[in-house]
Amino acid sequence: MTTMPPDTLDSPRITARHLYWQGWRIARISEFIGEKPATVHSWKRRDAWEEATPTERVEGALEARLVQLIAKPEKEGRDFKEIDLLGRQIERLARVHRYQETGRESDLNPNINARNEAPRPRKQKRNFLDEAQIEQLKAAFLEGAFAYQQHWYEAGQKHRIRNILKSRQIGATFFFAREAIVDALEHGRNKIFLSASKAQAHIFRSYIVQFVKEVCDVDLKGDPIILDNGAELHFLGTNSKTAQGYHGDVYLDEYFWIHRFQEFRKVTSGMAMHKKWRQTYFSTPSSLGHEATRSGAVSCSMRGAPRPSARSSTSAMPRYRPVHFARTASGGRSSP
Repeated sequence: MTTMPPDTLDSPRITARHLYWQGWRIARISEFIGEKPATVHSWKRRDAWEEATPTERVEGALEARLVQLIAKPEKEGRDFKEIDLLGRQIERLARVHRYQETGRESDLNPNINARNEAPRPRKQKRNFLDEAQIEQLKAAFLEGAFAYQQHWYEAGQKHRIRNILKSRQIGATFFFAREAIVDALEHGRNKIFLSASKAQAHIFRSYIVQFVKEVCDVDLKGDPIILDNGAELHFLGTNSKTAQGYHGDVYLDEYFWIHRFQEFRKVTSGMAMHKKWRQTYFSTPSSLGHEATRSGAVSCSMRGAPRPSARSSTSAMPRYRPVHFARTASGGRSSP
């Protein structure tokens, strides 16, 4: 061994023990401290040097050296540094003992407790708008509506089913997308958007996301969009086999261009079967032979609404007209 012997302590027995833990042989230890080998063997047996754990051996050495430095009458700067270092090592060993008793990692590393106690960053709610933002959104929706669109909105407040035969490019998809998101945020009602193709149905989604971003600076994410209040906004095509199973307010766009309309309308009406759900149908006309012409679909006519322009006037429609009545919440019919 190349280990140098420590400074002789007041107790030869302690010195012998530390030398033994450093790997010295009994004969060499007895020679160094001036005791008989039999005496050193007796100390070894009585003090159980062999049974001491590595931690106990290190603790004994730290304790002896620390006591030696503290008892030194005239200390130098390096002595104080060593005293500080040894004190920190003893503190670490005390944490090891606590860990052995409890098994908690925080006893070894106090920073774990500090990390757990620190306030975690608040997880931002997904698709959340507060009451002030919802009011701001509704105000922007109503202010941006034309007179004939306000007529549609008022009809939706009175009747469960609206059927609107319209001219082209008068902002129906744009308007109903805004109406739907405001109502979903206010009342938590699901919305189901259907169109002649799924890509066309996603135009509703684009209008909704853009509207909320512009007014409230909130990014709506997901498809379907699931709001924080639980309302779901689904954007579907017109495959009757895959569009089933949803429930909520239905918006059916351009239904005069949907193949096998009667079959599909059974699906859409089933989605909004309960009285709390509403149905909105709107389309430009296609041909007299289309199923929607002969369907007897209930309607909320634009008759009586202010004319914003010649383009949105009913005079631009063909000579056939939809049935001019609306279905009430109780299921009866009333003239517009």
